[in-house]
Amino acid sequence: MSRVIAKPLTKEDFAPFGEVFDTSQFNGSAFVQETFIATDDAKRPVLQMVRIENVAQELTIRQLETHPFSSQTFLALDQCASLVIVCEPDASGRPDVATFKAFVAAPHQVVTYRRNVLHHKLTPLKAPATFAMTMCQTGVGADTIMHDLPQAVTIDIASAS
Repeated sequence: MSRVIAKPLTKEDFAPFGEVFDTSQFNGSAFVQETFIATDDAKRPVLQMVRIENVAQELTIRQLETHPFSSQTFLALDQCASLVIVCEPDASGRPDVATFKAFVAAPHQVVTYRRNVLHHKLTPLKAPATFAMTMCQTGVGADTIMHDLPQAVTIDIASAS
């Protein structure tokens, strides 16, 4: 089992995987550009509210997910920091554990995963936590694909917060 140390999320470090929009860096209104980028198959925009009631002190990851038809965006509604966990695919498209990256998203950072980016599910650092999630869906299923890892990866949440 390998361990990954989380570091603060930056636009530059996350650029290969998606977009980070900093809500503390604008006045008035602004567009989060990559929020609803999708294939022609995913025509149904979705806004889902997600509430997490419990947080583990250590996180062992055995699966990642991808969204083949749409980007996916998370916005903290109650100013809660969260873990953002991504990795690159290997030559066969499976998760390459050696490329795992873990970031701590500040409460004022909106995170958008690009379509097909391997990532872990929403993981707040405190509970309870409420987030808004947006993506486009096909309406026929297969909008989320789960990928088993060849070996588990552990992240110490206590040191990340």
